[in-house]
Amino acid sequence: MNLKNKIVVVTGASNGIGRACAEGFLTKNAKVYGIDIDEYNGKKLEKEFKNFTYIQGDISNAIDISRAKKIILDKEGKIDVLINNAAKQTSSSFFETNIDDFKDVINTNLIGTFICSKIIGELIDKNGKIINMLSVHSEVIRKNKYAYDASKAGIEMLTKEMALEFVDSDISVLGISYGACNTDMNKEWINIKEKRNETLEKIPMKWIAEPKEISSFVISVLENFSDYTTGNIFTIDGGRSLLRW
Repeated sequence: MNLKNKIVVVTGASNGIGRACAEGFLTKNAKVYGIDIDEYNGKKLEKEFKNFTYIQGDISNAIDISRAKKIILDKEGKIDVLINNAAKQTSSSFFETNIDDFKDVINTNLIGTFICSKIIGELIDKNGKIINMLSVHSEVIRKNKYAYDASKAGIEMLTKEMALEFVDSDISVLGISYGACNTDMNKEWINIKEKRNETLEKIPMKWIAEPKEISSFVISVLENFSDYTTGNIFTIDGGRSLLRW
């Protein structure tokens, strides 16, 4: 896919991997709409890039996403790429996991991906693409991240079933499964030497990715592979998935 002049929607675009994706698409001369609850950083990005439009919205709220759809429809009439990236996570032992917190993560990560794909996805033009952001921990087991990991496992199956559904519409649906990344979501452990080293011990390549590395991979998949693949999960994890512990 040639990304020049394409209309791209990125959820969770105000920070982390979503922001890096938005910036990456902008360097390819795409036009980007970012949906995020973080208005402060979304507006900052909008001021920095003339081809970026921030839309305030909670991806788990169908009303917010319907409003975002109308904004994009009125301005563009269609989109070419949807990146379902926005996510949240909690950390606690199983019996200490708060039920409302568990539901909140599932609602954002899994149900939010469904909502955006269903509502925003109706704007996708022929030969368009949807990329759902997964995690190596949709398959690699660990403790204390029950809601996040379960949500990402759900998104993996959702990706494959969406791909089968959308193939008749000439829309490709792909997944990007990434490993440890230096984002605000991971700041609880990434800046603590002992916890960081514990993570590095489980990564054969011995480094933690920066958001730009993940976004570059997303763009590479779109530019080089997306026209003859659908339902596939591409992995960028430093080899983490090779170790099932």
